[in-house]
Amino acid sequence: MKKLFIIAVAIVCVASIVFTGVGCKSTPVATTAAAETTAAAAETTAAAETTAGAPKTTPITIGHGTFWTGPYASVGPRFAAATDFTLEFINKMPPLGEKVRVIHSDEGTIGEQQWVMKDVDSNKVDILLNVGYEYLTYRDWLLKYIKDSNRPLLPSVHGGSIAPKYGGTAEEPIFRGSPQDIDQGIAAVVRAADLGAKKVVIMGALFDSAQQQKDIAVAAAPLAGLEVLDVIDFELEKTYRGEVTAAQALKPDALIIFSDASGGGLLVKTIAEMGMSTIIVGPTDWQFTDFVSTATIEAIQKQKSVNIVGFTYKEGPAWDFYSNAWNGTPQYKAFNDASDSYTMQYYDLLNVTMLAIKKAGSLDVAKWAEAMHFVANAPGKEVYTYEEGFKALEAGEDINYVGPTGTFDYSATGVVNGTYGVSEWKTADKLEAVAVIEGSRIVEISAKIPQ
Repeated sequence: MKKLFIIAVAIVCVASIVFTGVGCKSTPVATTAAAETTAAAAETTAAAETTAGAPKTTPITIGHGTFWTGPYASVGPRFAAATDFTLEFINKMPPLGEKVRVIHSDEGTIGEQQWVMKDVDSNKVDILLNVGYEYLTYRDWLLKYIKDSNRPLLPSVHGGSIAPKYGGTAEEPIFRGSPQDIDQGIAAVVRAADLGAKKVVIMGALFDSAQQQKDIAVAAAPLAGLEVLDVIDFELEKTYRGEVTAAQALKPDALIIFSDASGGGLLVKTIAEMGMSTIIVGPTDWQFTDFVSTATIEAIQKQKSVNIVGFTYKEGPAWDFYSNAWNGTPQYKAFNDASDSYTMQYYDLLNVTMLAIKKAGSLDVAKWAEAMHFVANAPGKEVYTYEEGFKALEAGEDINYVGPTGTFDYSATGVVNGTYGVSEWKTADKLEAVAVIEGSRIVEISAKIPQ
């Protein structure tokens, strides 16, 4: 039997936009403008249907926080679609009998802390999906609430932005859907080295996640054989001509940049306009269409290469099932290809979250935290879909979930492993995978960096 860990609760996500029962197929909004229509439906609630023959229980409610307004507004419809897609499979055999329902909320306007407090205090959600960048600002309040109320559970696709010392326990039940953001910084350095760079300039936008990745990249660069010529911080939403001028004067082999999608796009556009052509390596967020639409494909093609380092899939039965289902459904395929890292992370994280609830037999925080380690980690029968896992648990079997992103194993603090991929925008609407970086290379370098 696998070692079981007792875990307590911590919370994630955003302010309320849509409250829907998610059993029948929903049609997420595909454009930012259409998000206003979705927001107008915020007051609407739909009761979850009862599964025939299943014991009646209180429906599980997810409070899903993401961005429908502000600089990241384009991700709201996409992330809602990823959630709804996964719940379609889960609601065919819900973990506690009644279909799971979700409140899609906007933290873009009110901020993460206000969204969390609203969903926890007012909406009484059982699961907070996506505590992230602002977690430490409300951590004490949330942990006390969990201790007093035995809710909510805290799975988070954005949990990679939270330091790895937090989570995975009954006292702080954060379980991540993606590897640590800082590891992505190391992966970017490795990619620059693989492309033949020797001298680099490392740039970071002035927000927490980008700064964390920048700092780890600076520390990792010498270990990968790179000389760091300069480190440049920059504020978002400016022209960037000063920063580009400073970088250009140093004649680097590569620029390693950590920013949001639109900020990175404007940087690349400015780099091209100022006549600079170099290797550019950027983060996962550059997979968003905001990046390519802001940069323009013409500016991207003027560079030696513009590589995006993010998380990718593992070939196998889990990938085959998931990718065929997503790409085979036009309403979802319209948002992005199945290989989009965020879509895969939502899918895996929600599957494991619900399988753990099934294993626990309730929403009790400590039982769920223990069960998360149980259903995700070896040993156990490998299962590649939620349905396979559900049926195996029903039969009393120990399971080890393996999803499209790989083994999806958890550390004692709720940190998940992953596979790193490299992609490039080939056209304004075509993002193509071009390489895979083995996770062992990241771990090797990370182990040499003082924590």
